[in-house]
Amino acid sequence: MFGSLQKMLQGALTAAPDPADEASRLRLATAVLLLEAAHADSEFSDDERASVDAMIAARFGLDAEGSAQLVAAAEQARWESGDLYRFARQLNDAFPLPRKLAVVELLWEVVYSDGMLEAHEDALMHKVGNLLGVRHEDLMALKRKVQGRPGR
Repeated sequence: MFGSLQKMLQGALTAAPDPADEASRLRLATAVLLLEAAHADSEFSDDERASVDAMIAARFGLDAEGSAQLVAAAEQARWESGDLYRFARQLNDAFPLPRKLAVVELLWEVVYSDGMLEAHEDALMHKVGNLLGVRHEDLMALKRKVQGRPGR
């Protein structure tokens, strides 16, 4: 009896999650995955950096300063974590399939921003696709879609 009363009181005293904090965590997780795709071939080119910066600014409606801050925070989180699972899981738990597919499409854009697909980048995309619960067919369809865009 005391256990259930204690649980009820703890639930009443615990603050509800802040939607703004959740949105910030999801933006950070998305940015980390974009940076991981950009770094997958061990070379973070100027084209890839510009592509990531532009995607982050456009995707989240940020100005140059806000985008730079998010990229810096994502670089730090990526370096400290060393693990994609945590970030992919945040997106997987919070996003419906269409939003996850949109993230995968952005990742393919980053991978192809330098005009080449390296084996490490391809392996990363398959890993992230699996972590996000994206079917292989959908992953490949998005790859072809990005490849088929003008300038590729």
